[in-house]
Amino acid sequence: MTKFLLGFFSFGWLRKLDFLPPLLLRLFLAPMLWVSGSKKLGLFTAEGADFLNPMTWVDMNAYQATVESLKSTPIPFPELMAWVIPGLEVIGAILLIIGFAVRWISIPLLVLVVGTLMMALVGKDIPELMQSFVSNHGYTSPETNTVTQIITFLIMFLTLFFMGAGRYFSIDWILHRKLQRRVNRIGERKATLSNDPFSVNATNP
Repeated sequence: MTKFLLGFFSFGWLRKLDFLPPLLLRLFLAPMLWVSGSKKLGLFTAEGADFLNPMTWVDMNAYQATVESLKSTPIPFPELMAWVIPGLEVIGAILLIIGFAVRWISIPLLVLVVGTLMMALVGKDIPELMQSFVSNHGYTSPETNTVTQIITFLIMFLTLFFMGAGRYFSIDWILHRKLQRRVNRIGERKATLSNDPFSVNATNP
């Protein structure tokens, strides 16, 4: 009975499906990052764009529009950041899809989201905005809708950072298993060598 109650309340039988939450988060966030980043750079939308020629991938008109939009914000070096921000989004989307270096890519994405949140709060009455956010939380409000979306993304990326890419459907998991097996083999080999009967001090206690 105790064993049944333990399993009933701990949901231990669901551990075989614990790969689903990080997988669904990755599949949800990746297309959003890709669309956001590709629009800022105009990926593959320029006239004469050739998939085999990386020099034609970016639409310079879209890039210039991104530069101009960044100039109206406190972000420094808009010409550089117009490459960095969408590039980070595009690379992040690819890494999330394949499940590679998910925790590492979550760090700059978290920085990006926090920066976006800070810019959204610039010039706002923060106590009044937070009061409006609490009272309207869960409802569409022109004042707090953007902040709600940014905080949602922040929580999602933070969750991915702590959970990782998840099991089975990620390169991170495959690499971890391979490296863990190698470490175990090395450990077993060292244990065997430490018990070598031909060692000089083999007779020592």
